[in-house]
Amino acid sequence: MFRLICTGMATAFGRRLGATALCAVVLLAGCGGGDRLKGTSSISECMDPRDARSADVRRNLQALRGAPICYRRQEVNEGGFRWVFHVLEHTKAPDGPFWILPHDNENAAFDAGVHALITYGGGLLAVDTGGSRNFSGQDPNRNFGTSRAESRTCRAQRRPAPVFTRAVLDHYRAGKRKGRGPYLALHNNGDGHAGSGGYGNISMALGGPGLSHWPGASSGSRALRDEDNLVFMAGTRPLGGDPAMRQQVAALNRAGLNVIYKHVTADNFDCSLSDYIARHRLGEYYNIETQHGARRAQIEMVDRLMAVLGIRPLQAKSRPNPFLQ
Repeated sequence: MFRLICTGMATAFGRRLGATALCAVVLLAGCGGGDRLKGTSSISECMDPRDARSADVRRNLQALRGAPICYRRQEVNEGGFRWVFHVLEHTKAPDGPFWILPHDNENAAFDAGVHALITYGGGLLAVDTGGSRNFSGQDPNRNFGTSRAESRTCRAQRRPAPVFTRAVLDHYRAGKRKGRGPYLALHNNGDGHAGSGGYGNISMALGGPGLSHWPGASSGSRALRDEDNLVFMAGTRPLGGDPAMRQQVAALNRAGLNVIYKHVTADNFDCSLSDYIARHRLGEYYNIETQHGARRAQIEMVDRLMAVLGIRPLQAKSRPNPFLQ
């Protein structure tokens, strides 16, 4: 199924149906200068979602039935880690929004991603860690550091991961999606905050280095007002010094969405996807975060975010999105 090719840079993956599977042997110079880091990345041909060895995909087969969906299995071997990604793409609307799901123990997030895929097109990438948050001691969402110099700033990244990082980000850069749309992610979190007797690590009720909180309009539903349900954004400028970003936060607040904004600096960079995108100025980033199990709330938040971003449902004429009014 896999064909091996060698290249001096990470490959962009083919997105056409029936495309030959690609595998790249990557030798990259790190951002810190002088780093030489090897790894491989491969992606399968298009398959039926029923062939996926993924509990999340199997749980959503009924929702996916009849939809024009291509399933691909992607593998990244780097630094002693053998990562597996499950990639679902809408074949009739491949240039729609693309979502990243870094944690394999967040079922509501995956279900919301399937809703987004079927409703708006595009695709999603879910990291497979056997149902756990971490993989061999590494948090996938703390693995976005591409050089030794960058990785050293992050206590949670065990070693640089340029191949892992490129393999994820190339899905935003390939085909018709290149240069279009925001970077999107889906997460679930524990109830409340560990700092106030809860179980999570992010909440509208508690702050952290560089974080500012912007509650949604009170007209939002009770679920949307929950401290655990929010949109997380990040940038390299304080929110007060970035009028365009502040305007976007205000639009999300008007839509009833809570927002946490992180001002990313050299001191608080943590090798998360959000921080990496901000640090390298790749584009806008939105993570929809809800409490574990809050599937309906997360789906509602997906629809509200898409409305704010001006992304219409594929069946907008026959099935209008109520949040577009």
